[in-house]
Amino acid sequence: MKKSICIIITAALAITGLMTGCGKNKNPKQDETLSQTVTETVTETTTVKPDYNRKLIAFTFDDGPNSKSTDKILNTLAANNSVATFFTVGYNIDENPSVIKKAYDMGCEIGNHTKGHKYLTKCSGEELREQVDYVNNKIEEITGERPKLCRAPGGFYKGIEAQIGMPLIQWSVDTNDWKYKDESHKNRTAEKRAADIQSIVDHIMTHTEKGSIILMHDIYGFSADVVEAVVPKLREQGYELVTVSQLYEYYGMELKTGNVYFKVEFPEEDVTYSYTPGKFTVNTHEGKLNVRDEASINSNVLAEIPKGTEITVTEFSGNWAKTAYEGVTGWVNVKYILPVESSTAA
Repeated sequence: MKKSICIIITAALAITGLMTGCGKNKNPKQDETLSQTVTETVTETTTVKPDYNRKLIAFTFDDGPNSKSTDKILNTLAANNSVATFFTVGYNIDENPSVIKKAYDMGCEIGNHTKGHKYLTKCSGEELREQVDYVNNKIEEITGERPKLCRAPGGFYKGIEAQIGMPLIQWSVDTNDWKYKDESHKNRTAEKRAADIQSIVDHIMTHTEKGSIILMHDIYGFSADVVEAVVPKLREQGYELVTVSQLYEYYGMELKTGNVYFKVEFPEEDVTYSYTPGKFTVNTHEGKLNVRDEASINSNVLAEIPKGTEITVTEFSGNWAKTAYEGVTGWVNVKYILPVESSTAA
């Protein structure tokens, strides 16, 4: 953490005594300036160790705002001493500036979800710039602050990361809430709707862990009802709901332009794994083990393996293991698997 301290030093410049032997100042203009102000900036650096024991998570909402459902979500957050990040889309901004301002004023973060929800990977460079800049400018007009984060529509970002000009935020918990919106289930009974809400609540409670980024949409009344049901439960479990920027800041991490983030990756201890291919058991602390398309935390999640599942590892690359699960082949973090015949590394 850095603090800049400005020290103002005023030095009186005596005119008398600076004269030459003839009794006149060589620079008559100094007669008009009797003092000079010098500003010196001193940087004081303090180090605050992040508390990795805090159960911080970030709810994110796409495609809004909406005058009714977004407002209900904000009320639920406020009632539970929580905030979230809203990735706003251009065609909903102009109609709901007061909702955006309300969210911003209560400490929520306003992000960029493009002007027209177009897939940026299919846009020309000029069109991409227009899609991003439009929302940045509109949000700045409403809040006085430009968005710091972007979520690419559809989660499609590969090949354009550097062009966005902001960190790109993905997610680690996908609720699929949009599949259950009331508009698509007009004949659903009240009992079935309540059951659908409960199923998403259960999904969130099962898959959420500290550092999670949860994906929802604030344009649906159904989703607002899910939020109303799940947020108090998460708070009871000791979770703190913060913005995405706060999530990384509080854990002492920096969000960098051009990088893609799925969830907080906590520093690992200096451990060298010396496993060989064979049978392993998934040993996650909370939630499920992600199978990724590349041996990198910034790659796409192809599948999720429940804790306790036995898997076969065919290859290792650093701290990543290659395995197949339900027809999908990808990479898992070695940190979360154990050899079947042993509970410790070889």
